[in-house]
Amino acid sequence: MNIRVFAIDSLDRILNRSQKADEVLKQLMSEVIEEPRDRHLLHEMVYGVLRRYFSLEADFSRYLKQKPGEFARLALFVGTYQIRHMRVPLHAAVSETVSAVKPRDPKASGMVNAVLRKVCDSEVPSKLKPNQRVELPHWIYASWRDAFGTEAVVAISEANQVKPKLSIAVFDQREAWMKRASDAGLDVETGELSPHAVILPSGTSVTSLPGFDEGEFQVMDQAAQSAVLALEVKAGDKLLDICAAPGGKTALLARRFPNSEVTAIELSEKRIPRLKENLERLKAGNVTVVQGDATALEFSDSSMDAILLDAPCTASGVIRRHPDAKFLHKREDVERHSALQKRMVAEALRVLKPGGQLVYAVCSIHPEENEQVVEGFAELQSSEKLFPTEEHDGFFVARLRG
Repeated sequence: MNIRVFAIDSLDRILNRSQKADEVLKQLMSEVIEEPRDRHLLHEMVYGVLRRYFSLEADFSRYLKQKPGEFARLALFVGTYQIRHMRVPLHAAVSETVSAVKPRDPKASGMVNAVLRKVCDSEVPSKLKPNQRVELPHWIYASWRDAFGTEAVVAISEANQVKPKLSIAVFDQREAWMKRASDAGLDVETGELSPHAVILPSGTSVTSLPGFDEGEFQVMDQAAQSAVLALEVKAGDKLLDICAAPGGKTALLARRFPNSEVTAIELSEKRIPRLKENLERLKAGNVTVVQGDATALEFSDSSMDAILLDAPCTASGVIRRHPDAKFLHKREDVERHSALQKRMVAEALRVLKPGGQLVYAVCSIHPEENEQVVEGFAELQSSEKLFPTEEHDGFFVARLRG
């Protein structure tokens, strides 16, 4: 089994067919690839290429005399990534990648061999375009440069290149849970953005952590946890969680306020079973799940005390965890999401009681999905943008008063 073949095919599905990387790899690992070593290798190559796509392309394309076929082109990404960023011996990086190409595009195998050998014998190119240096599509780079400045974009890029640690939300008695984990030999850190946040090394097995079966925690970046914490709730309030799947924020909301009635709204029928399963495991028994459209809520005016709206977005703030996000969306998608988000905020305000609070949150840092969504609403109280760092994702949170 040549894992490079699976890596190339995975990249084709992600880059050319707009499939999500985690879903592609999950399918392969459940149906085909069983060995942990092979799974790790596949994950490293696919996610590595997605993170370093633009500098890798600049590296090997210097030696191309003509445009290769798509399978061979993606093979060059996989081969170059091994050469530049992995501990694979150079001869193995070249020969195994060439072996992956031969059955699918035999005429291209010689070209792939020659180009990768030249990469082995050369230094990393020193002259890169600005967007190649920060590993971003040009349109994202230009947008963020104009909005945040070049230094901020460079800092975001540096954070996005670091493999993210595992972040979880421990619902109760964080310090006691951390002691149990530490006694079990795990390296644990306290998250700074949330009293529930615990940080563990990248690659930690979630299901083997203390209290998994008992629903004591949920995987959730601490920036996302801070969005839940932003919601002001009184005992007995009626809470509405809009766009609830897969249920992490819903569970944290429910576990924080066990005496409140929580209604979780999700549009996608396919996502509701997983939402319910997660809430059951996480002991969120005060939640009612309802299928519904966030732009046409089936609730009367002024009927909810507090609302969390974690709106669909282009996920530009979570590129460090999901590097495929920078390829799955285009510039026009930002405007489309922005228009939808404004409609969702307006509808949420309709069902919010006077004096109640709405928290609007997105894991995007595009201004069009952040400040420009909420700035036109008179009910806006405050807003905060978190840029991605090595410790947390990028997130935007706004508070609006009914």
